[in-house]
Amino acid sequence: MPLLNILLKGFAWRFYKENSGLLLFFFVSIISYCFFIKTAGVYRQEESVFYHLMLMMTFITSPLVMLMVFTLWLLYTIKSWQFVARLLRQDENRFLFYSTTSYSWSTQFKAWLLMQLAISLPLIGYWIFASILGIIYHSWSIPFLTLLYIFLLALISAWLYVFLVNRAERSSRSSILIRLSKKHKKHFSTLFIYRIFDQEKLLYLLIKALSLLTMTALFRLFQDAAEQQIAPVIILGVTTIHSFFIFQEQYFQESRLHLLRNLPISREKLFFSFALVYFLITLPETLWLFSKFPVSLSLTSCIFGLCIAFLFRSIVLLTGMNVFKYLLLIFGLFVLLFYLILLLRPEFISFTCLTISFSIYYFRFYKPFF
Repeated sequence: MPLLNILLKGFAWRFYKENSGLLLFFFVSIISYCFFIKTAGVYRQEESVFYHLMLMMTFITSPLVMLMVFTLWLLYTIKSWQFVARLLRQDENRFLFYSTTSYSWSTQFKAWLLMQLAISLPLIGYWIFASILGIIYHSWSIPFLTLLYIFLLALISAWLYVFLVNRAERSSRSSILIRLSKKHKKHFSTLFIYRIFDQEKLLYLLIKALSLLTMTALFRLFQDAAEQQIAPVIILGVTTIHSFFIFQEQYFQESRLHLLRNLPISREKLFFSFALVYFLITLPETLWLFSKFPVSLSLTSCIFGLCIAFLFRSIVLLTGMNVFKYLLLIFGLFVLLFYLILLLRPEFISFTCLTISFSIYYFRFYKPFF
C-alpha cells in the first residue's frame, strides 16, 4: 500500500529516531530491574531465580501494576499524537493534506491504524512477553485485556489522525505559559524550562509518573534500611530518571544557545546556572523528599542529587552529543554510585562528583561537538 509506506517512513520511523534515547532508557531500566537487580543478601543464591521470576509475574498479574502500565501507555500514545500533529504542520508534509484525502475514508483509516501499531511496537512487545508467561502459568485475563487496550488506543489514534488530515487547517498557538511570560525578562538558564512546558509537557508528565513510582517503590522496599542510605538511593534514582532531560538541556544549549560561548559569561557561571534548571524540574520530588525525611538529611540528599546531575550533564560533553553512548555511561555510573552509597558518605561522593564534573565542563567547554 503506497500510503502506508509513506506513513511508516514519514512518521513511525521518525518517531523512533527522535525518541530512541528515551525508549532505550526505559528498556534498559526495566530489563536491569527485572533481571539484574541485587537482593541485598535477603535471599539466598538458589532463591534469587525465584525472586526474579515473581518480580516478572507481578508485571502481568497485578491489577495495580497493570493500571500504572496502562497509564504510562496512554501518555506514550498521547505523545505520539503530538508528534504526528507536529509533523503534519510542517511544510514538507503539507502534500499529505491533498494526496491522503484522495483515498477513501476506510483506506486512510486502515493505513493510519497500521502506522500507529508500528509506533506501538514497544507495547506489543510487552504484550507478547506477558502472553508467553500467561501461557506458561495459565494467567490469561491481563494479557487479553492488554491486547484489547493496545488495539483500542490504536483505533482512537487512527480516527484522530484521519480527522486531523481531513479537517480545515488552523493556525497554531504557543502554550499559555509562553503567552503569559512573553513580556517578562528571562534568565538564559531558564529557557529550557519554557521549552519543556511548551513542547515536552507529556514527556514531563511521563517522567514525573515514573519518578513517583520509583520513589514510592524504593521507600517501601528499603523501609528497614538506614535513612542515611535510603534517601541518597532515592535521589540517585530520581536523578537517573531525569538524565534524559539533562541530556536535552545540554543539547538545547549547544544547538539553540551556542552563542553563549561568545558572550562575556564565565564558564563557572554557565556551569553552576544549571542548578536552577535542576531544582525546577525536580521540585515535586524535592517536596516529597522533605515530607518523608528530616530537613538536614533531605537538604544533604538534594545537594547530592545536584552534584550527580552536574556529573551527568558534563558526561554529555564527552559523548559528542551521542545519546546511545550517553545512556550507556549513565547506566554504568548508576551502578557505580549505587554501590558507593553503601560504602561511603554522601558528602564525599558529592564532592567527588562535583570536582569531576566541573573539570570536564571547564576543559571541554570550547571543544566542538557537531
